[in-house]
Amino acid sequence: MHRVAWLSIILMTCGGPVLGQAVVSNTYGNLDADKALENVPVTFSRVGAAGDFTRGITPVIGGRKLAAQVDVLRKAPDGSIRHALVSFVVPSLAAGGTLEVDWLNEPTPAPPAFQWGFDRSALDLRLRLTPESGAPLVSDAGRILSGRWTASGRVRVLHDGPVMKEIEIHDVPTDPAGRPDDRLDVIWRLRAFTGQKSVRVAAIVERCKPRRRGHKEPVQCKFKGVELASGAKTLYAEGPYDHLDQTRYRILAWTDGPTENIHRRPNYDYWGKGRFFPLYRFTQPTTPADVDGVYPRRTADRNYQRRDQGILEPGILHRHMPGTGGRWEMEPYPSWSVAYLLSGAPKTYQAILHADGNGAGAFYIHVRDGGAPGYDVRTVQEKPLDTPYRLPLYQLPDGSKPPVQPDHAHAPSLGYVAYLLTGDRFYAEEMSFWASYQLGEWPHKGLRWQGLDRAFAYGLRHVVDAAFILPDDHPLVPCFAWGVNDCMDQMTRQLVQSDRKVHSPPGSVFRSSGRTNWVNAKRCSAWQVAWVAWSLGNAVDKGFVKAEAVRDWAAEYIVGFYTSDDEFQAPDGKTYRYDPKDAMPYSTATQLVKTEVVTDKDGKKRIKVLGDGPVLDNYGAVWYYTKVNEDNSYHDPNGLATQPDAAGQWPTRAAGWGHGMTYNAVTQKQERQYNWHRYGAWVALVSALEGNVPKADEAWNVMRPMAGTKGIYGYEMVPRTGEPR
Repeated sequence: MHRVAWLSIILMTCGGPVLGQAVVSNTYGNLDADKALENVPVTFSRVGAAGDFTRGITPVIGGRKLAAQVDVLRKAPDGSIRHALVSFVVPSLAAGGTLEVDWLNEPTPAPPAFQWGFDRSALDLRLRLTPESGAPLVSDAGRILSGRWTASGRVRVLHDGPVMKEIEIHDVPTDPAGRPDDRLDVIWRLRAFTGQKSVRVAAIVERCKPRRRGHKEPVQCKFKGVELASGAKTLYAEGPYDHLDQTRYRILAWTDGPTENIHRRPNYDYWGKGRFFPLYRFTQPTTPADVDGVYPRRTADRNYQRRDQGILEPGILHRHMPGTGGRWEMEPYPSWSVAYLLSGAPKTYQAILHADGNGAGAFYIHVRDGGAPGYDVRTVQEKPLDTPYRLPLYQLPDGSKPPVQPDHAHAPSLGYVAYLLTGDRFYAEEMSFWASYQLGEWPHKGLRWQGLDRAFAYGLRHVVDAAFILPDDHPLVPCFAWGVNDCMDQMTRQLVQSDRKVHSPPGSVFRSSGRTNWVNAKRCSAWQVAWVAWSLGNAVDKGFVKAEAVRDWAAEYIVGFYTSDDEFQAPDGKTYRYDPKDAMPYSTATQLVKTEVVTDKDGKKRIKVLGDGPVLDNYGAVWYYTKVNEDNSYHDPNGLATQPDAAGQWPTRAAGWGHGMTYNAVTQKQERQYNWHRYGAWVALVSALEGNVPKADEAWNVMRPMAGTKGIYGYEMVPRTGEPR
């Protein structure tokens, strides 16, 4: 049936004006300024807040309901649809224009039967990989299909509806003699739309087999290039590249040109309502052009990149994740995701898709265990990312490039936003790989919560988000859910039920890498605990009820810095309380340590630890001992400049740390201290407000004037409950 004719049948079948109220509305944009769309089938990713889509999902354009194919990917516990792919025919969309779609909670009328728009027997797709040395490798999808849409055990049907069909083909590339490669796999995903000649082709090349203990394997495989071809036509070609072990990339193309290039912009307010994403606002006027002027550009590593969007190139992501903490991919979600959701900037949209896809795939955390994207930390006997299997990549074998290195404490959210935007299985796999890495990679073997630091906060976010949104039939969803719940059980027993008044981390440290040494106390980074409180709140938002008491426990630690009336009579005879101006220093005292002063061979005086002292369970004491240690701290090259008195008490500086000020040992002057109220406390207090933690509103009102008005990157998180006055 001709496409115009069957669109007319759809409109007649679906009847007149919409009677029901839209659950949510979206405005999508045609990114192609030269190509108008008419009667073109599309697939949209549709997320639903709990209880919203209970009867079905029906799209409405121009007041008319359209028949649609709804492929449900994930349901909420109440049975409502949390995530689905919705495919239907768009009547028209002007070049560079916008498309308004209302979404109803109604069963959709069935579209007409699928009409093939191409000759399946003539589908000839080949991927040619040319190593720097050795014979070329070829994966021939057309040969596997042998003229049919499904033909062998290596072909799996992903979607089979009246508007869209998609299959997946698993293959191993072979050399001219027919010998299969022992490290590479190719996954083909072919998507066809009713009446359309062009087929959407995704060719994914993986080196994701677990490394073998004691087996010498190449870390780096050099290729002259890769070519994706349809018959005699080249769909994609890339020049020389290095394929590291445990990395993957995707080539995305169409056999006869893309049928559409639609910007799938979400309704951000609805994402907030459904707890898919925190709510933010800009703190200054910001246009989409402003956002696109910042985020799609290359990173500081641009000299090492062939292009911004190339295969095995991190693009906007930092290649060396542990390199620095002061960057825009940190905080609960990357800055570019927040700025995009607030603005709808189209170039940043494309940058996010690359970062969550080929960018994420360029890092060596990709291990398939039992075919699943990632591995079940409960069952696998030898962890394939543990020490014997890790890649020696602090420098590549040829020394030509800096390492592409993953991390826990600096890892941005990867896969999640792009998967919500597109529903593409490739992004779901990236979510699964990164969640598996966070849950199971050495030294974690489960979520390592004891330090209540950012490594735990970001790891928990990865695993929670994966457990929340991955498809119901995903093999690792039960593993991820177990990992979160097991972690909450441990934290409940050891933290919530500990009866400690001041909820500081039990795994605090005495020395901080790259920072000053303290003289008689362990410390934590309260600003990192604040991120943990947010991450626990994210777990509550996404259905992990066991996280609620743990979130409150962690958030109360931050609340206490601004509201506690604890008093502490110090050894100097004075009484101290915690000054809220000092709520977010770099380090905060948590536990006393028994020490003595020793002299090293260079004549420098240093501290020797003799044992642990009492945990600080009074906010006044926390403030006093933070001051004692800040006023007497030292760096290794210089050694100690102060001494305790005869009674073992360390001196304090009248013009030293405290009351929003700090002492600069270099200039020997007091200067204003940068307290990270907005950088840390802000997100914790948002979670505390949403959880009705006692005194959270009081803490917010004390913190807010200290935090300033600009925001770290020009935006700030907003409590869904509204700001207290």
